[in-house]
Amino acid sequence: MKYFEFTFNTNPCTETVNDVLAAVLGEAGFESFVEREGGLSAYIQQSLCDEETIKNALADFPLPDTQITYSYVEAEDKNWNEEWEKNFFQPIVIGDHCVIHSTFHTDVPKAEYDIVINPQMAFGTGHHETTSLIIGELLDSELQGKSLLDMGCGTSILAILARMRGAAPCTAIDIDEWCVRNSIENIELNQVT
Repeated sequence: MKYFEFTFNTNPCTETVNDVLAAVLGEAGFESFVEREGGLSAYIQQSLCDEETIKNALADFPLPDTQITYSYVEAEDKNWNEEWEKNFFQPIVIGDHCVIHSTFHTDVPKAEYDIVINPQMAFGTGHHETTSLIIGELLDSELQGKSLLDMGCGTSILAILARMRGAAPCTAIDIDEWCVRNSIENIELNQVT
């Protein structure tokens, strides 16, 4: 698939503005976003790109007094997932209780809970603050025999950890087909149900 890489400059450039912009752009067909100084980079399949839709979405931007400008280029054609894996996804170690890593990581510290994920195109490596906060809560909570719902599961890290800690049943749900496939793979990698 061919993609366009859009560079959006926001003023003011705040976390809230960029979060709302990502949501608005998601409705306009954009698939992924990278925060950068001054705004966001956003990616959309060329076949789905409709500049009129993008202009209308920006014209109706819900936060007042926000200026947004953009430019775009054809995204470089390479295996972006492989680039991300090599350069950005590092293992997460939470005390001596939990380590989250991929199959390509070597020299991973030993921990009580060793979670292996291959994130592929799904969200959820454990690096995002919301995920790491919930990981801490799951590690501190008594889960034996309790049920858990991981809604918007991404890679299913939270459901996997909860199951390892004795929660049953664990249900992981996502609307993204890539997340569902990746979750099934990660659940099998960790030998949980």
